[in-house]
Amino acid sequence: MNTAAYPHAENLYLNLTALCPAECVFCVKHATGRRYRGADLTLQREPGIEEAWSAVLDRTAHRQFQEFVFCGYGESTYRLDAMLELGRRLKRCYPRSARRLNTIGLGSLIWERDIVPELAAALTGVSVSLNTADPAQWLKLHRPRAEMRAKGFESVLEFIRSCVLADLDTTVTAIELPGVDLASARRLAQSLGAGFRARPALSALELR
Repeated sequence: MNTAAYPHAENLYLNLTALCPAECVFCVKHATGRRYRGADLTLQREPGIEEAWSAVLDRTAHRQFQEFVFCGYGESTYRLDAMLELGRRLKRCYPRSARRLNTIGLGSLIWERDIVPELAAALTGVSVSLNTADPAQWLKLHRPRAEMRAKGFESVLEFIRSCVLADLDTTVTAIELPGVDLASARRLAQSLGAGFRARPALSALELR
C-alpha cells in the first residue's frame, strides 16, 4: 500500500519519497516502522503525480484542509518536479489553503542550484529542521551523507536566507534535545530573517 496523502489535525500531508540525505539521530521512522499516528508511510515505490493528485482529491472530497504540507519520512525536494506540479495544482484548486514544505534544508545542495525561486512559485511556506546553531553539532545530529558534510550546514543557512528573500513564510525549527542550545538556534533563525519554533522530541510509541 502506498500512502501518498495522509491527514493530521487540520492539514493534509503529501508523502512523495522515502529518500533522505541524512540519518538524523532523532528520526523515529525506524522505531515506528515508518508509521505516523496510524498512517503507514512506507512507500513500495514513489507515487506518480497523478497518483498523488488522486489521493489529494479523495481526501478533499468531503473535507477542507487549512494547509497542504509536503512531508513524509523522506526529503520531498528529491521529488522537486512532482512537488512543484502538485503545488501549482493545489494553488489553482485550493487558493485559500497554505502550501508548505517541511525540509531538512538541503534541497539546493541536492540539485546543485538555488531551488527557492521554483519553490516560491508553487508554495507559500517552508519549515526548515535546523536544530542547532553549532555546525559541529549539526553534523552529529543530522549525520548527512558524506558528500554533503563539508557544505551542508552553510547550504541550509543559505537556503533559509533565500526562502526569506523570496517572501516564503519561513520557520526554523529545533527539537528539544539534551545539549542543544535553543536560545542560540532562535537567535540564528532571527538573524536570517526567519521565524523560530522549538519542538518536543517525538515519541515512537505515540506515533505508531
